[in-house]
Amino acid sequence: MLYLYNFFFYLLSPFLKIFLVIRTLKKKEDPKRYKEKLGHASISFKSNVIWFHVASLGEIKSIHKIIKHYQKNKKINLLITSVTTSSANYFEQYLKNENTFHQYAPIDSPIIIDRFLKFWNPKFSVFVESEIWPNMIFKTSKKCKIILLNARISKNSFKKWKFLKPNFKKILSKFDFILPQSLEVVEMLKFFNFEKYKFIGNIKYTNIETDPPNIIQINNSFKMWAAMSIHNSEIDHIIKIHKNISSTEKNFLTFLIPRHLNEIENIVNKIQKQNIACQKISTKNKIDNFSGIVVVDKFGIADDIFNKVKIVFMGGSFINHGGQNPIEPAMFGCKILSGGNIFNFTEIYEELVNKKIAKIVNDQSELEEELLIYLNNKTILDNAGSDYIESSEKIYKKTIEFLDNYIH
Repeated sequence: MLYLYNFFFYLLSPFLKIFLVIRTLKKKEDPKRYKEKLGHASISFKSNVIWFHVASLGEIKSIHKIIKHYQKNKKINLLITSVTTSSANYFEQYLKNENTFHQYAPIDSPIIIDRFLKFWNPKFSVFVESEIWPNMIFKTSKKCKIILLNARISKNSFKKWKFLKPNFKKILSKFDFILPQSLEVVEMLKFFNFEKYKFIGNIKYTNIETDPPNIIQINNSFKMWAAMSIHNSEIDHIIKIHKNISSTEKNFLTFLIPRHLNEIENIVNKIQKQNIACQKISTKNKIDNFSGIVVVDKFGIADDIFNKVKIVFMGGSFINHGGQNPIEPAMFGCKILSGGNIFNFTEIYEELVNKKIAKIVNDQSELEEELLIYLNNKTILDNAGSDYIESSEKIYKKTIEFLDNYIH
């Protein structure tokens, strides 16, 4: 299988730069840094590199506290690679310092991975969640020890890998250790006869600052909610819900947090066409005499929003995307509403639903109905809280204890 996989990359290799240039023109890549994905470093070499590899914003936030811990060790340099511009922006804002650096993750082509590893020469590598790239794993394992932290295997991925069991077993065998994020993943690892694992818990439970900065100034008289990580095909649902509820509820406010910030102008145009008041958070963070939709077009303020609204709908769940992780708003005491397509976070939602912190709705009509119930019954929001994650500090400490065996 690896031979076919690599043959595919050899065929594509002449076109990879063109592909990245096109993505740059579409504002999906950083024009100054897209060459990093071809394995070309944009900063000078650092010795004693500990490499953390994540996919996107959620994963880099999940290791925030871990990175902060190891930044205290001035004998090492921390390299964080990620795929998305949102995760790179988060790094710049919250994690960058004199011994911590970010590069965009190299494409999983054998030539590109070789170039990347030759330059950085990591002493130890930590891949986070579901970042299972064959060349990256095989080649890194020849350079240094490698672990998979907070390992997640979605049900869809599990179904696919079942048919390629020998190949997936070979990939897993290159990890020196795996820390699964749930007992469900433990069972999947057992299916593939992988024994070098230790279940500690989900590190995403440990990385939320529940006392966020007070960025948004808002009048407490508002009835409000947030629609989080909304995909393009879900935008119309949110606009219609706001329009319907605002016709009967005064001082009704919607925070719309899009999944992709490059669609902001299209979203604003859609809202304005419906004659709904709209403002972007980047232009004005004080919300006083305003009843409409606030479009969140900047990073770093979602926690402040969760701390204020207390009702959150998680996007990617009305479409076949698999939902979004609800841990963050739950830890701020929010009631969670989600569509039924949550296959990427089934176990987490089961726990939240059982504790009556989350509720699954089937469509726009049900979402609107439940939202009205929450908006008009404040007692329902009491005790929604985050006390279901009682062991968060224990999970963090045990994870650090484990990593300390490799990072020193």
